Amino acid sequence: MDIVQLEKLHEFFNESVGAHRDMSMELVSLDNGKVELIMPFQEKHSAHRVDGGLHPGALAAAIDSTCGFVIMLNMEKAQAIVTINLRLDHIHPSPAGEDVRIYAECYQIHQGFAYVKAHAQDLSGEELLCNAVGVFKLGSAGPDLVPEIFKSRS
Repeated sequence: MDIVQLEKLHEFFNESVGAHRDMSMELVSLDNGKVELIMPFQEKHSAHRVDGGLHPGALAAAIDSTCGFVIMLNMEKAQAIVTINLRLDHIHPSPAGEDVRIYAECYQIHQGFAYVKAHAQDLSGEELLCNAVGVFKLGSAGPDLVPEIFKSRS
């Protein structure tokens, strides 16, 4: 995917994908089927928890959205995507008032399914917050996603 396609895809996610838009996810890097995003801390996602960290449900939604983003980076053509199974292991609460770094890798696309692993860390990279693995169905019912992004791919 060239830089123009990548910018269009990230813009699409920021404007159209509910969780991605609501959480103001920021693209940090991508490399060989992997992506790194930052979820900026927002009080509305802390659910006013006593410890001041992100609510685990908000982190789960951010991870699911990041997985969808990395799958789209690896697809040959635009297709609707649906989460079939997403297993999350919440290991440590997120630090109070801090952004969270999310990594995801689409390691296999086979027979209409995408397989992804992901994890979230604090910004320093010292604390693993959540680990995830997921299976996503490609070409499910629903509109194809921004087909113009994929037109010049070979």
